Amino acid sequence: MNRVLLIVAAIALAIGGWLMFRKEKPSDKATTGSATDTTASTQPPSTPDTSSRPSLPSNVDNTKPVPPPGSANEYTIGDVRVRDHRAGSNAPLDVPPNIHRPNTRQLPSGLTAEVAQKVRGVLADCAKDLPKEARGEHPRLEGTIFVAIKDHKLTVTSAAYQLRDVTGDAVDATKSCVEQKSVGLEAAASDQDDIDNYSIGITFAVM
Repeated sequence: MNRVLLIVAAIALAIGGWLMFRKEKPSDKATTGSATDTTASTQPPSTPDTSSRPSLPSNVDNTKPVPPPGSANEYTIGDVRVRDHRAGSNAPLDVPPNIHRPNTRQLPSGLTAEVAQKVRGVLADCAKDLPKEARGEHPRLEGTIFVAIKDHKLTVTSAAYQLRDVTGDAVDATKSCVEQKSVGLEAAASDQDDIDNYSIGITFAVM
């Protein structure tokens, strides 16, 4: 009987020791659980490496003022105010630019050619007294006229010209003659609606 009790006691002690050992030793899963995940989520984001990014050359002149967007050099040619948007150092224009924006109204080429031929007649008349020695190899008249249409009639309202490859005292007088006699020239515009200001480029050889 005593021997049986001793065996039962030994088995009970073995089971108790095993249970005690299990409680004191944490499992591997508990050791590597949520604590590791939290540490990873609270680490600060890494700083990007900018050492390999391109940089501006050291010889860039940062002291040179940059013109504001949309700035323009404004000046007057005859009766026309010009806004010159060209970049860089450019000499001022000496005739108004003949520029028509895309998708804007364009006068028929036949009508503009008709009024241009009237200007050509004025040039021939004003250049009659221009000395031969004042004319270079390719003397010509360049410029821009501005026209308006009212009640189906086109009228030249202003003109600005320059004589190219022409020299001498008669240059200014000839140019003024063509400008003054161009203003007021008319042409029929029966199929055209009214328009206030329209530019036409002029280039003619001085004969």
